[in-house]
Amino acid sequence: MRRLAAFALAFACTQAAAGDGALSDVNYRLGEGLQLADTGFSLGGYATASFEHLHHAPARAALDNLSLFVWWQGESRWKFFSELDYENVLATPVSDREGETRYLALERLYLDYAITDTTTIRAGKFLTPIGRWNLIHATPLVWTTSRPLVTTATFPTNATGLMLNGTLPNVANGTEYSLYASKGGELRPNPVLDPFYEAIGAHVAFPLLTDGQIGFSYAAFEQKKTRDEKKRLLGVDFVWTRNRYEISGEGIYRFSDNGSDWDEKGAFGQLVIPLTAKLYAVGRYELYRKAQEAQATRLWVAGLNYRVTPAIVLKAEWNGATHNTIDAPEGFMSSLSLLF
Repeated sequence: MRRLAAFALAFACTQAAAGDGALSDVNYRLGEGLQLADTGFSLGGYATASFEHLHHAPARAALDNLSLFVWWQGESRWKFFSELDYENVLATPVSDREGETRYLALERLYLDYAITDTTTIRAGKFLTPIGRWNLIHATPLVWTTSRPLVTTATFPTNATGLMLNGTLPNVANGTEYSLYASKGGELRPNPVLDPFYEAIGAHVAFPLLTDGQIGFSYAAFEQKKTRDEKKRLLGVDFVWTRNRYEISGEGIYRFSDNGSDWDEKGAFGQLVIPLTAKLYAVGRYELYRKAQEAQATRLWVAGLNYRVTPAIVLKAEWNGATHNTIDAPEGFMSSLSLLF
């Protein structure tokens, strides 16, 4: 099954990257997906290869992701979307650490029904709407190879359940919202993650100044491995862009009914500066305090992002940390991402 899935995903990636001659008879542009004639179905996805040399570890090269999107949208109010991600496809040297073995992950699988032009109900498995990074998440679309800890460690990144989302055009010049609920039953849960046992939550986002947006998150949940611990989460996120400059950040405080020692919190700020037409400098600073840790870990990233095309992205960065009692990765990271 795993070999078959890897072959299928690799074949899709190869076909997507083929030249104009091979694809001249179909509606395809790199980075925009492949429409399958008049069926309403489309294919897309992304692939990521990386090279890293972290402190106290050998240099490592890997094919990290082969991700396949399949979606359908006809003339009715229904829409279907799925994302399969074949993780840790190849690596040298091979690692058998938890979370670094081959795995076919089901990231998303849901049906949408448009109640109105501005309101949609969703059923299935979707990305948890907490902050911005988790909803973008695809490697060609984010600025760095590494991901801020606060966007992965403080909540499950996927939920299986129901969501109501849409836009309120007459509130604050266009307010976006998501309301969701989950009763567990995660579809194909990743064995290295701790999924929701039950959850309710909301995210709202408002326009900020002329070129920005600010959002707020709330969630109350229990997780499968810690069902006796009730957690509440408050979060804020923002982004501001102008003339290709970007400032963004997220902050989260997760409360635990076990007491304040079990609370978890973190925040990061990120700055992107254009250097040339395709090259950007990226800097990020993050504070993260894990539950039961006496002090926060401080992490920083300095790197470059080179957009060969909008669909092909090269990244290189240096990650550093102080008070690193949680073994956050430190050292050199780089990646090549292809959106197809």
